[in-house]
Amino acid sequence: MEWTSVPCSIYRGGTSKGLLLRGQDLPQDPQIRDQLILYLFGSPDAKQVNGLGGATPTTSKLGIVEASKRSDADVDYTFGQVSIDTAFIDYRPNCGNVSSAIGPFALEQGIVRANEDGWTSVRIYNTNTDSIIVSRFMVKDGHFVPDGDTKIPGVPGTGSPIYLDFFDAGGSVTGKLFPTGSRLDEIKLSDGRKFHVTVIDIGNLTILMDSDELSLQGIEVSEQQIAHVLPTMEQVRQHIGRMLELFRQGEVVSPTTHALPKIAVVQSPKDYKSSDETYIQSKDYDIAARVLTMGRLHPTYAVTGGMALTVSSKFSGTISHYKSSVSSRDSKNLRIGHPAGILEMQAEVTEHPLAQVSRVTLIRTARPLITGLASVPVFREVVS
Repeated sequence: MEWTSVPCSIYRGGTSKGLLLRGQDLPQDPQIRDQLILYLFGSPDAKQVNGLGGATPTTSKLGIVEASKRSDADVDYTFGQVSIDTAFIDYRPNCGNVSSAIGPFALEQGIVRANEDGWTSVRIYNTNTDSIIVSRFMVKDGHFVPDGDTKIPGVPGTGSPIYLDFFDAGGSVTGKLFPTGSRLDEIKLSDGRKFHVTVIDIGNLTILMDSDELSLQGIEVSEQQIAHVLPTMEQVRQHIGRMLELFRQGEVVSPTTHALPKIAVVQSPKDYKSSDETYIQSKDYDIAARVLTMGRLHPTYAVTGGMALTVSSKFSGTISHYKSSVSSRDSKNLRIGHPAGILEMQAEVTEHPLAQVSRVTLIRTARPLITGLASVPVFREVVS
């Protein structure tokens, strides 16, 4: 077998960890490229022991970055959710946490340059959602400054703040902010059970459910506490996916191969203890929410899911608007109580003449963990 080396970096971005690659270092053929990437991650394997993957949904993530030819962007960024137990990469969703690492990575790789110390901006075109993200972060001597005083729940220690502005991100999957044509739908499963849902397409196509209808408190912090409702949530997710024609006729769908739509449960604020036993008071946040990723409870709250929840809460008639605290409804900000703490996001929306979103903003931190060369076999196209 012939071997070669591929330049790569591993970054923590927000509460996720991802393998970041330059597009110029990858094969042009998508099938060969994905073979190489799966080998890099060590998929499929539950432990990803023979690769660089982290063996959890939040640490088996991919970012491909290259210089952009667009006039409104500096770099193009493609996200991939790399399946752990199957040989599959889902390129349909984006990851807001990994997005926070893209600007620093592009700078460190020389894809973009900063001419002065201080704040710099990188305009990122996300190919998954066909939208622009502007990343703002600190630079010194031409390099990203990772250390600072900003703390985000779910990440030990502190770091330098990275501001992310997501523009025109609505309807990236379905073409509509509310793809069912309604802000609240009642669905009926094959066994006769009925549930109310809000389906919103921003950040990632997301389904919001009422935790009361699932007989959940809505403030659970471990997967074990919600394990009994996961099959029902998957049924709802697949029902909506088929209703929106996201899946082909007869296609076998599972959480590990079909990341979209995302699904979450929401609840009005209640006191609870976070996963690290911190006491979270109901007055300190606006809505409790728990989101799944690849069928697993997210240990914090996915940024793209937070975008969907924040925007949804600003529109009357949605489950999240009803469940959020009254004080948050007239504010741009939303404080989301999740298993590890509180995530605060900001959304600018308009109701008339159409429901529209102009911008969603949040703060993350990121850190480069390692940069080097990964050893991989030479993958070649098989000629039949």
